[in-house]
Amino acid sequence: MQRFASTDGVSFVATFEVDSIFADRYQIKKPLGKGGMGMVYLVRDWELKRDLALKTLLPKYAKNSQAVRRFRREVSVAQQLDHPCVVKIFDARKHEDILFYTMEYFDGKTLRDLMRAREGRGQHMGVGSTVRILSLICHALEHAHEITIHRDVTPENVMVLPNGDVKLLDFGLAKLSTMDADLTKVGISLGKIQYTAPEQRADAKNVDLRADIYSLGVMFYEMLSGQFPLGNKKLMELVPDLPAECDALVCKATAEKPEDRHSSAKEFRLELQAVYELIRGVRISGVADAEPVLESGTEKLPVFTAMDDNRPRWQQWLYALRSRLLFWTR
Repeated sequence: MQRFASTDGVSFVATFEVDSIFADRYQIKKPLGKGGMGMVYLVRDWELKRDLALKTLLPKYAKNSQAVRRFRREVSVAQQLDHPCVVKIFDARKHEDILFYTMEYFDGKTLRDLMRAREGRGQHMGVGSTVRILSLICHALEHAHEITIHRDVTPENVMVLPNGDVKLLDFGLAKLSTMDADLTKVGISLGKIQYTAPEQRADAKNVDLRADIYSLGVMFYEMLSGQFPLGNKKLMELVPDLPAECDALVCKATAEKPEDRHSSAKEFRLELQAVYELIRGVRISGVADAEPVLESGTEKLPVFTAMDDNRPRWQQWLYALRSRLLFWTR
C-alpha cells in the first residue's frame, strides 16, 4: 500500500490503491486525508459522471459499535440538511464490510490551512475575511440548529472554496433530540478542547446550541489574533486596532454560563456584522479605504476569496474611539 502525507505533514497509509474501483462505480483518484476515525478519497463516480469525496470508516473501527454509530449519525444528520453552506451527501451504504459515504468535492482549503498559511507569513486572518467566513458558518448553523447541534465547530471542519464560499463539514458529533447516550462515552472524541464549551466538557449529553456559539467565539478570537481566549487577555491587547465591541462579542459568546451567551447563531451573526459595519463605516468616511462588499440575500458581506486574503489592516489611532461612538449612536 502507498504512503501519503496529509496537509499537516503526518504520513498515512491509504486503504485503497490509486485507480482501483470500489463498490463497482467509484474510481479512486487519490487520498485526500485521514482523520480520527475515517479516511477521505477523491473518486470519480462513473454513474454520476463527476468527482466526489468518498469517506470510509477506518478498518480498525469497523467493530467498534460507538464508532460505527457516530459514523452513521454523521451521514444521517448531513442527509437531513439542505443548505448551500452544508456539504451534500450522495451515496451512503456498506460495501464488503466497509462503511462509506460520498459527498460533494470542493477544491478548497480548510480554514485551518488558511490560518496556518497566514501564520507562516507572520499574519492573521483579516477582519473582512473573518466576518464573511463566520457569517456563512452561522447561516449553516441556523439551518442545522433546527434539528441538531454540531458540537465540533472548528477550523478543521470548515472548508473555504476559492470563491470565498464556505462549507461546514463533519456532523459526526452532532446531537439530535433522540441521540444515543453511548455516543458520548469515553473513547469517542468530543471536539477539540479549545473550542469546547465548559458544559460540553463537563457533560457532553446535556448541551444545547449555545455550545456551538462558544466555538464561534473562540474562532473569532483565534482568527484575528492567532491565539485562544485564555485567561483575561483582551483581544484589543493582541490586536490594538480592534474596537472594544470585538472584545464584547468574544466575552459574550465564550461566557462560562450558556445563558449569558448569544441565544442563537443568528444573534451572533447580526452582532458580528454590526461590528463590521462600524469598522467599514469608519473606513468609508476617509480614514481608510473600504473593503468591497457584496449582497447575500438581505445582507452585506465583505468580499473574500481563499486565494486573495491579504488585505491591509486598518491602523488608524482614531478608530477605537470613533467606532464606539458610532456603535452607541445608531
